[in-house]
Amino acid sequence: MRLFKAIAAVVIFLFSSIAVAQVKNFSFQDIYGKNHQFSDYRGKWVVVNYWSTQCQPCLAEIPALKNIAQRYRNKVVVLGMDAGETPDAQMRRFIREKGINYTVVPTQDSTIFALGLVFGVPTTYVISPQGKIVNSKMGAITEQELQQYFDQDAQNARNDKTSDKPTSCGTAVC
Repeated sequence: MRLFKAIAAVVIFLFSSIAVAQVKNFSFQDIYGKNHQFSDYRGKWVVVNYWSTQCQPCLAEIPALKNIAQRYRNKVVVLGMDAGETPDAQMRRFIREKGINYTVVPTQDSTIFALGLVFGVPTTYVISPQGKIVNSKMGAITEQELQQYFDQDAQNARNDKTSDKPTSCGTAVC
């Protein structure tokens, strides 16, 4: 029992410390061979989803990721990082069949540990426009869990704009 508690404490510590980590730049190729730099996404939210075509919870969250990619296309980048080593031709066929509208990245040395240890799939990381990991979740993620970051960001921007507006004070001194 003590061993289980110790392991649980280490896992909790690792995941809680991830929440403030700055993502280091790394290079990768998408499933079509296009080169990417993670730093290219600065200024946008990034959802990195480690998944496999053989994982049922991973398959169940594809519609949520597609909806996020479509709804927030100007401010969010979704990256589907294959952790199952699916052959490229099979993966491209899978993408077409499922209508995946976000970048899919085949298993690569540069991506598999880029954001930290992945203990299982699906695992999703949410990275802020400033390049900081603000959340990670092992297990299927929902559209509502993700959109809270992007909607909150929009709400904060609206609040910032309204707080900058001058208010009338009713005197000639203002």
